[in-house]
Order: sequence, then structure tokens, then C-alpha cells
Amino acid sequence: MTYERPPADETRVVERETYVERPADPGYVPPATSNVNVGGTPAYVDTGPGPLYYARRVVSLLFGILAVMIGLRILLLLLVANQQNSIVDFVYNVTEPFVAPFRGIFSLDTVSPGGGSVLDIGALVALIGWLLIYLLIMAILRLGDRDRVAV
Repeated sequence: MTYERPPADETRVVERETYVERPADPGYVPPATSNVNVGGTPAYVDTGPGPLYYARRVVSLLFGILAVMIGLRILLLLLVANQQNSIVDFVYNVTEPFVAPFRGIFSLDTVSPGGGSVLDIGALVALIGWLLIYLLIMAILRLGDRDRVAV
């Protein structure tokens, strides 16, 4: 048997389809991969953002800003930043109300190794404490807004 190649300018496309005949069964239900239920409605649920999605985003933004500010406070105290500077003073004044409730939890509030550098233990505890409060709030907000699944 010999095989002749078509000329280079000709292109052949061969498609093959297979059909399977199903008996006309009145109780036949289409496979689950169909996107339509028996009543003609979609077989999936809209997966757009839930009602508490934006509340979680706002809470995450606020706690993220707070965490950055407390971390900046710790860094400025470690690097002996000039407290007369308006930016340094702003960071200290903004974060003090959030750090104050966590002061006194341990008998050691600050560590001063010398040279004016200070490790603010109260700020470290505040950072961890606010992180735990954030996780608790996020868990509560997720209770009422579970992800929807396809039906």
C-alpha cells in the first residue's frame, strides 16, 4: 500500500464526532455537569461577595494600619529616634492609646541595653494582643458569611 502526500498548499482537517443514542426514558435526568436544573434555573449559586465581605476588608485595613504603626513605634524606640521630630511624635501619640492597655501585663515593660535604645515590651505585647483581637473579629464576621457551593 502506498500513501500519497497531499501537496504542501492543501490543508486537511478531519473531525470525528461520536453520538450515543439514549433510550427515550421519561425518568431520565441529565448528568450533574449540566448548568441547568430540571426547572430551567441555573444549577449553581452566585459566588459574588457576601454581605460581610466589605466589613472584613475594612476591619483588615484598620488593623493593618494599627499593626504597622505599632511596629514603627517599636522600631523608632530601638533606633533612638528624635522625639522632637513631628513624625516620630505623631507615631508615639497615635499608638500610645493602643499600647497603654497592654502595659503592666509583665513586670518588665521596657529593656534598655544602653546607648538610649529601648525595647518596648508593652508595644510587643500590644502587637500580639491586637493581632489576637483581629483574628477573633474576623472569625465572628466569617460565621455569617460562609462560602456558597455549587448545587
